[in-house]
Amino acid sequence: MPELPEVETIRRNLARIIKGKRISRLTVILPGMVKRGITPEELVRRTRNRHITAVKRRGKSLLIVLDSSDALIFRLGMTGQMLWSHPRRPARKDKHTHVIIDFGRGERILFRDVRRFGGVFLTEKKNIEKTLAMGAEPLHRSFTPEALDIIASSRVRIKQLLMDQKRIAGIGNIYSDEILFEAGIHPLTPACTLGGEQVQKLHQAVCSILREAIACKGDTFSDYRTVFGERGSYQNHHRVYQRQGEPCKRCDTPIVRIRISGRSCHFCPSCQK
Repeated sequence: MPELPEVETIRRNLARIIKGKRISRLTVILPGMVKRGITPEELVRRTRNRHITAVKRRGKSLLIVLDSSDALIFRLGMTGQMLWSHPRRPARKDKHTHVIIDFGRGERILFRDVRRFGGVFLTEKKNIEKTLAMGAEPLHRSFTPEALDIIASSRVRIKQLLMDQKRIAGIGNIYSDEILFEAGIHPLTPACTLGGEQVQKLHQAVCSILREAIACKGDTFSDYRTVFGERGSYQNHHRVYQRQGEPCKRCDTPIVRIRISGRSCHFCPSCQK
């Protein structure tokens, strides 16, 4: 599933190419991909001829801000893609293409989603925070070690806390594993038992791992692609994720895989106490 680094890469791609452009037409091919009570017809009507003033991200959500009171919100789900198509490099529309944003002159964005867990909806800009109801942005300046310490004042296991979108926005299964390894923290540790030094290490690991992954244009473990159809490269730098049975890159101990609340979890039993 695309997490913060993948969605941030897509946001940066889109900001370069569609900011300031006018939406000539939005086409909904699969009505079921339109969420949150808005009809496809209303979505089409409220986006027609609107200019894009900004492209933002909130957690794993992509926000296309319009020159009206609205913002167009895309959730990529498990397999969602936003692909740029233009006459010199057309992207192929296929059975998994569910929404198309046309800008004229053959320029368009194709929203594809093989498993259809993603979606699109429209909300007023003033209601974005209330509608998305997400936690702290881990790369925002307000996300300090002190802020993390407050967020972590819970008996929930630290792996689950990192993945709780209402506490910290944007971190999923891949990066929670990588962050906890970098911080040297066992995934089953109750969050509230972390000491001050551990919280400092965790904060540093959150910031460094996410920034490293963004620099790699994300992690193409499965379906993820950039707007230009490129693969990310963070999968070549995994410390623990999907490396069960392989030697730890620090101590050679085999990486272990367990399940926590139905989700896989990878860690080094020697480096993470």
